[in-house]
Amino acid sequence: STPRNHRRPSTQSVMVLDTAGQRAAEAGFAKVNAGRERDEALTQRLTEEYSKTVEGMRAVFKTGRSKDVEWRRRQLQGLRRAFHEMHEEIATAVIADLGGPKMRALGDMGPIVGDAEYALEHLDEWTKPKTIPGTEGAALNFGNTSVVRPTPKGIILNVAPWNFPLAMCFQPLVAALAAGNGAMIKPSEMAPNCAAVIKKIVETYLDTELVKVTLGAVPETTALLAQKWDHIFYTGNGCIGRIVMEAAAKHLTPMTLELGGKSPCIIDSTAKIDAAVNRIFFAKTMNCGQVCIAPDYVLVHESKQEEFTKKFVGQVKKSFGEDHKASPHWGRIINGRHAQRLTGLIESAGGQVLSGGADKVDVQEKFVPLTVIKDVPLSAPIMHEEIFGPILPIIPVKTMEEALSIVEEKERPLALYVFSEDKKFVEETLTRITSGGAAVNSAMEQIIANKELPFGGTGGSGFGKYHGRAGFEEFSHMRSVLYKTTMHSNSLMPPPEAQPAWMYDAGLKMMVVGFVSDSTRQKLKVAKWIVGGIALAALIKVALATSVGHGILKLASGK
Repeated sequence: STPRNHRRPSTQSVMVLDTAGQRAAEAGFAKVNAGRERDEALTQRLTEEYSKTVEGMRAVFKTGRSKDVEWRRRQLQGLRRAFHEMHEEIATAVIADLGGPKMRALGDMGPIVGDAEYALEHLDEWTKPKTIPGTEGAALNFGNTSVVRPTPKGIILNVAPWNFPLAMCFQPLVAALAAGNGAMIKPSEMAPNCAAVIKKIVETYLDTELVKVTLGAVPETTALLAQKWDHIFYTGNGCIGRIVMEAAAKHLTPMTLELGGKSPCIIDSTAKIDAAVNRIFFAKTMNCGQVCIAPDYVLVHESKQEEFTKKFVGQVKKSFGEDHKASPHWGRIINGRHAQRLTGLIESAGGQVLSGGADKVDVQEKFVPLTVIKDVPLSAPIMHEEIFGPILPIIPVKTMEEALSIVEEKERPLALYVFSEDKKFVEETLTRITSGGAAVNSAMEQIIANKELPFGGTGGSGFGKYHGRAGFEEFSHMRSVLYKTTMHSNSLMPPPEAQPAWMYDAGLKMMVVGFVSDSTRQKLKVAKWIVGGIALAALIKVALATSVGHGILKLASGK
């Protein structure tokens, strides 16, 4: 029964409450929809504006300006000069966006200048048509010359990330310019100081009719992706990569996707731990772990876990102190949202925190300490998404087979790091685990030590390659060209009415089954080696006889 003093709400009051809630919900939806409509209207306006910009760039490209090797040389020289003259301003922008010591800025500047100088050194070699020897026999290739001519693709779009804001804009640009393309650069809006410097460099030192910069965020990027490009280069995460790829598919535009993934470090019982600690520490602390090829987690043989963790944590304290928030050597996370995401990964990781920890994070200050966690369960969320920050899970394994099985179950990583003195295990690891790149007894150096090592992913870590000649070819159409003599007027085959009856049988033997059996072909190879050996022995015999004869003549003449 209902208590006497309790007032049951009337139907009318319930209806009033429902109506008020409905009005609030409708107002919320209206606000969201209004924002979406504003974004859609802005995107539509930008799409039309950018269409005219791209048309203008393409019109300049069609004049052949960028195909001139000297034009390419001037652009690369201009880019190099920009960093020679603006390095202080560039360093200031990098530190303003990403924090850390001034040394951090070299991670953006050094690779760009190095790539530009390397491209300048090899530009004539790369752009020269390459003659290809014939492989189908003298009869088919008589009077033919086959070459591969590198041809510029056209106008390139580079959608760059925030973690190395200048390097990820200008390293691909070096390759694109060397290959003779025009380019539109879209820097990340999350590094605004660097984006402004990037625009200034392009507008001051490069040909602004063929190289342009677009600043902005999602509407600007969406409008750029609506355009028809000749190649799209995207660096970032797989979620946005799929959106970029969908946009490219509408125009059948070729792409380079530089993504990431969970790059493992595998340490076996034979590894030299001091080397492993020093090299993993360097790679994990670079840019506070905000690097696509940073070590994501460590799988260490249980016999080496204690030594590795003790020395690694010791190095953390030695470099950054007990509380490295005040350390001048430690940078910051790009924004509070990412700092909060990393905090969640630490809190849900399980295991034992050996340094750092979620309680030391300052989201407002974008500070996340280098956090080392041992004995992390494989089921933890941190083991199922790319960390992209200063957290290092350490997982002991009883056997190296267990380590390889853990890695094999995940998406193909952008990098693989194995620390071992056992050559057989190293070879097994490189054979079984597919990755974009790899390093043995090192981490991250595979993209630094050699300009001619291609850099790129595979599977979930992306596709396409750049750096050195690989970058030049990525942004080139490697066109095959055959030059045929006109000293005779014959074609590859006579016309149908002139084809003799035996032509099919002869063609079948020449092109499909061969004139002799496999066993006879093998015997002929052996005979060729025997004849060659006999001929060589005869030449040696003649040479010896001649030298002996000369000796006798010298003795007889008294000379």
